[in-house]
This record gives sequence, structure tokens and C-alpha cells, in this order.
Amino acid sequence: MSKIEWNPRKKAHIDFLHVLIAELHNEIFQESFEIIQSPGEEELYARRKELRIKIELYKKYSRRLKILQL
Repeated sequence: MSKIEWNPRKKAHIDFLHVLIAELHNEIFQESFEIIQSPGEEELYARRKELRIKIELYKKYSRRLKILQL
């Protein structure tokens, strides 16, 4: 039996991170598609900044999940 199976708090945290990462992945994909499709330059800077933040969060949560699964 692994540590995750007998530690319900850790298992719940790992499950939460899986859901969070999946949601971020979907948001990143949708936002990048909208950036490509948008013809205007005015709001492009704000969208790209928001997209960079989401990508950084995705990386951060992925690293945290890898550490927890060890």
C-alpha cells in the first residue's frame, strides 16, 4: 500500500490538484485560441498577460503535484 492510499488528506490534495490542473489546461487552450482569433490589438496585451499568469500557475501546480506523488 502506498502512502497516498492510507493518507486521505494527501489523497484529497492530489485529487484537488488534478482537477485544478485540468481546469487551467482548458482555460489556457481556450484563451490562446481566442488570442489567435481576435483581430484587435487593444485588449491583446491584457489577454497575453493573463495567459502568462495561467501558464505559470499550471507549471507551479504541476511541479507541486509531482513532488506530492513521490
